[in-house]
Amino acid sequence: MRIRPVLAVAGSVFLFSSNGFAAHAATQAPSGNSLPATGTAVSLTEDGDMVLECNGVLHRFEVLGTGQVRVGARVAGDQPTVAVRTEAEQLTGYDADLGTVTVSEKTPADGDFVAPAVGREFPAAESLAQDLTISMQHSPCGGGEPATFTNKAAFPLLNTNMTAFPPRNAVFLMTDPVELTDIANPSGPSIMLTEFPLTITQAA
Repeated sequence: MRIRPVLAVAGSVFLFSSNGFAAHAATQAPSGNSLPATGTAVSLTEDGDMVLECNGVLHRFEVLGTGQVRVGARVAGDQPTVAVRTEAEQLTGYDADLGTVTVSEKTPADGDFVAPAVGREFPAAESLAQDLTISMQHSPCGGGEPATFTNKAAFPLLNTNMTAFPPRNAVFLMTDPVELTDIANPSGPSIMLTEFPLTITQAA
């Protein structure tokens, strides 16, 4: 499932919408301050702050690591769009209660980069798609046993004021809390990912 941010332009104000629109393949080559060509892979250095909640108790910790996205096909419409696939992500953090926490991209997930208008690609909106597994030494809901949780469906981290691509020092934010289920015990207690601001500190 592709997660599509859409910018609606009203005067000088850019409004974010999660609605998609009809898309057709475009073949024009990028030029100037434009997106990389289709197929370009970008390696990311990431710094995030995760907040997990179980039974009203919050666990907040930093995760650091890397990711990789790949620019996909360009699509045409009222607002220029290019697909951006999250191909890999590997982040590690530590919490006094949870122990070491590892965050990984479970499967590649598709997001989009949406420019405000033809011939003007910035400021733009980008969705960084997340389809995660989160492993920890001590589950906050499972009696302290090791556990691995996952989201039920891919979800976006959004930045609606992009000024460059690849992004640098750009912060991506969740739109809604995400429920995480225990892979080994799907009917058991779930935890909620309530916050996950993720900063792309470097990109190459």
